[in-house]
Amino acid sequence: MAEPTLALQDLQGDWVASRGEAVRVAGREVTINGNPMPGGLKLSPSDASRVTGFGIYRVQAEIASDGQVLWHAGPQEIIWRRAKEGEVKERITRFDSITNTAGIGLAAAANTAGAGFGVNSEREAVVKLNLLIEKWRVGPLLRVRSCDICPDWTNRAQTGLSLDHVHYIATMIAQQGFKSRRRGLTVAQGAHDVPVLVRETADTELGGGAREKWREHVGETPGFPPFLLDGKREFFCSLGNGHFSQALNLFRTEAKGLWIDGNYSVGGDGALREALEEGVESVVLSNKMPVHERKFVSEMLNRASGRTWRVGADGQIDIDGDVPAQSMSMFVALSKVLDAEELSTLVRVKLGVDVDRSGTPITKSRL
Repeated sequence: MAEPTLALQDLQGDWVASRGEAVRVAGREVTINGNPMPGGLKLSPSDASRVTGFGIYRVQAEIASDGQVLWHAGPQEIIWRRAKEGEVKERITRFDSITNTAGIGLAAAANTAGAGFGVNSEREAVVKLNLLIEKWRVGPLLRVRSCDICPDWTNRAQTGLSLDHVHYIATMIAQQGFKSRRRGLTVAQGAHDVPVLVRETADTELGGGAREKWREHVGETPGFPPFLLDGKREFFCSLGNGHFSQALNLFRTEAKGLWIDGNYSVGGDGALREALEEGVESVVLSNKMPVHERKFVSEMLNRASGRTWRVGADGQIDIDGDVPAQSMSMFVALSKVLDAEELSTLVRVKLGVDVDRSGTPITKSRL
């Protein structure tokens, strides 16, 4: 069967993708939210006037009668629709505003993240974060298995997790091996952040709501690991590191890779098998913690990424507010603060630059 193609001339102009990205096509060049897509549109070897795909995506069918264009990469589908007048410019301006303010300090972030949290300095924000963790911590670090975790309602401004970022983390584990904190590696060496979880039950409003929202999200979005909380009255909701937990579940269920050929497999990675079977050391908080304090902790955990975490022998946690955070790439910094839809856009732009579908690294992006 011949590979589907589209006429190059039919793709010219402005589009909006199904997850909100602003797309512009000029000749073969493609920009997504103002960022050029390296390689642009891919043309048919037999007919340079026909398009077969872009980045990791391939054309799924001819342009539909309603003017929509369908693209796919593995199990993931995206849809382009024609943009309304001025819509692409408005979306690009909004995305630029988000990325330009991604590096603001913790105090500013705390007071602009929905409700004002009343802190006046970056150090004060970190001190408050430590105090809240200590106030609601139910004991020392606890090993929690990823199959017992779903996102908390307050994480990512209630937008859920980004499918693309979950698979990006899993792809990095598949390529580079699992970087285990338990085995002595640091964040600077690629180890994961400490998960911060709320111990929940199905019969509380927040716990039951989070579980059902996650069930719906998984059911509506092919590519996530399957829902693993059926029959469990007690489980955990992630305030921080939720994408990491679900990336582990992709290996747990040997799910099909989105950015690599085949399925995820533990193979001979002993550190990864240990994390799946025994769990990952996590900070566990009480479900008595009110919504506004959960939101503060969730926002600040993302903003505090790159800072030193000290874990005492008794399990006491301290995030260092007296020294600057470790430097990180723009991609990592933005991945901590964008909502799920915006994060998916960021990951797809990056993957179109430095990872192909087989998972082979190629030219590095500027992100």
